[in-house]
Amino acid sequence: MGRSPEALLRRLSVRQRMTAIIALLLLPLAVLSAVSMMVLNEQEMAFRDSVEESVHGLLPLTTLEHYLQQALVDELLAESHDSVPDFAGLTQNVDNSFSSIQLGANAKDVPKQVIDDAQKAWVQARPSIRRLVEQVHARHVSGATASANTRIELERAIQDVSSARASLAGVLRARYEHAAAQRSRQLHWLMWSWLITLAVAAVLIVIFLRSLLRPLQALTQAARHIEEGQAGVRVDVDGRDELAVLAECFNRMTASWETTQGHLQTEAIKDPLTGVLNRRGILSQLDAELDLHRLRQQPLSVLAMDLDRFKFINDHYGHSTGDRALTWVATTMRGLLREHDHLGRHGGDEFIAVLPNTSHAAALEIAARIGQLVREGAAREAAYPEITIGVATAPDDGDLAASLLEAADARLYTQKKHRHAGSPASATSPPTQ
Repeated sequence: MGRSPEALLRRLSVRQRMTAIIALLLLPLAVLSAVSMMVLNEQEMAFRDSVEESVHGLLPLTTLEHYLQQALVDELLAESHDSVPDFAGLTQNVDNSFSSIQLGANAKDVPKQVIDDAQKAWVQARPSIRRLVEQVHARHVSGATASANTRIELERAIQDVSSARASLAGVLRARYEHAAAQRSRQLHWLMWSWLITLAVAAVLIVIFLRSLLRPLQALTQAARHIEEGQAGVRVDVDGRDELAVLAECFNRMTASWETTQGHLQTEAIKDPLTGVLNRRGILSQLDAELDLHRLRQQPLSVLAMDLDRFKFINDHYGHSTGDRALTWVATTMRGLLREHDHLGRHGGDEFIAVLPNTSHAAALEIAARIGQLVREGAAREAAYPEITIGVATAPDDGDLAASLLEAADARLYTQKKHRHAGSPASATSPPTQ
């Protein structure tokens, strides 16, 4: 079964992954940037060459064609008599115009000085115009035959030049269109190359970031669960990178913390000498069982037990013997109680037993068995104490811990008074109501 890219990346360290991702991103981008610059420079040079080729190829032909057409026009004008003005008619018309103006010189709309200045300018220009027109007439008469041949040659040359220009323009246009298509293909190739490269880079970045963020998120979530008090929190370790090492350390730290917490909790609620619950632990269990009693409406009984002759054992046999006596009594009682019953050391030689779902009569029977077994042990061993037991049951004696313990203590001390007074009452006798 193949491993995911993220799992494969987790086999590398974070530094190796960062180096690899930078190399995989920068190398293609650098190569693609260099290729793009080369292609764009090549296209710019090709465009410049195309423009220069068009200018140097077409401009001379176009200029030559223009000059030839201008020469043909000049030649046509030269051989056409219509292009030479009727000097006599024109000058006579101009003279008549000035004469008519002079006859009406009293008119107020045209100043006389303006008219005089215009007539003087005309008189000065008239001889020069006459000489130019006479020269044109002389050239027309002498070169009529030569002008015809020149016109034909000019027309043939214009046609040849125009054909050459059209052919060259077609070649240049085809080459330009081919170059433009090639440039378009190159630009499309560059565009797709950049898109593919950026897409691959985005995928690599996402995979790289997931390989970093998912372990961090798992560690964060595990830390929050521990903060909420959950037990058995562990982080899956997958990979060989620094985050995997951190997850392993986190798991070991969590296991050590849970072990330490368990020890602390045990020490907080258990009596280190006898191994049964201490005062805090037994009272806590009593409160919890009372909550269930109120919820299920089942009877709950409490045994308040006090050891007799314990001070005498401590004073005559020593405290170590007293400790062994306490341990023996606790072990004896624990062996007679049921699995779901709770036993705790309430004080120096005082014990409390919490009996869930137990009626008052059943609690009296259990108390009688405990008392009988302890008395038998005390009869065999002088360093073992006897025991007195008081019984209280909820809800008859109340449904609070204080009321139950008070009732059990009261019956316990009643038993002691009867014993000290020489009464035959025993721990198995029913408590006084």
